[in-house]
Amino acid sequence: MSNPTPTTPNPQPKEQNKPQRGLGEYLELLARWIVELVSLPVVFVSHIVAQFITPGTPGYKLVGAIGFWIGTLLSTDSVWQVLFQGKPLCPWFETEWIGWLGWLQLPFNPLFWISFGISALVQVMEARTLRGKDPIQARSEFEESKQYALGSKPTGNIDLTVALWGDYKRAGMKERNAGGAIALSFWVLDITTTFVGRWPFRYTDPGTILGCFAYNCASMMAGEIGYNIWKLTK
Repeated sequence: MSNPTPTTPNPQPKEQNKPQRGLGEYLELLARWIVELVSLPVVFVSHIVAQFITPGTPGYKLVGAIGFWIGTLLSTDSVWQVLFQGKPLCPWFETEWIGWLGWLQLPFNPLFWISFGISALVQVMEARTLRGKDPIQARSEFEESKQYALGSKPTGNIDLTVALWGDYKRAGMKERNAGGAIALSFWVLDITTTFVGRWPFRYTDPGTILGCFAYNCASMMAGEIGYNIWKLTK
């Protein structure tokens, strides 16, 4: 038997000399840390702001909810005064108001929540009438309605045939007219409660009359605007 050939261990590669960092690199690294440290509050604030302006984020939805609540609260004031004889919620253009202590008691008053619910319903219905249908939905309904071709009015038939022809011709119009009447009633309710609660012409100063009138219009529109903001953030 032949003797095994002795194996020699592989020589370890010599460690290459690592380049030494110069003073300039340390200064650059230090400067970078200082800049990041100084910009940290700005970056933090920018991330917070982004949460409120980026669609789909919780902050964005919160802004919409706040807009809806504030707008509806301004409109609730009129319903609260006229329907439930409550003291005004806000001091503007009022001889007296509920006060800060009254605001603390409001959450425990069921009549206030009924007023808020009525106001929210009114604002939602008004917002829908102002916004109208989505163009895609309107086009889809239009295209669908074209498939029902209306024949000429029957002659020489019994009255039932003519009546059914009339029902076919007017199909869907009752719902449409009823929806318009309901929307009009909501507008009448909103205008009535707003101007009965704060009648601008009880004042004598023209500037005050104009200001009260403008505030009434703003309080009526606040709910619709808040609702639309909330819908956009959903």
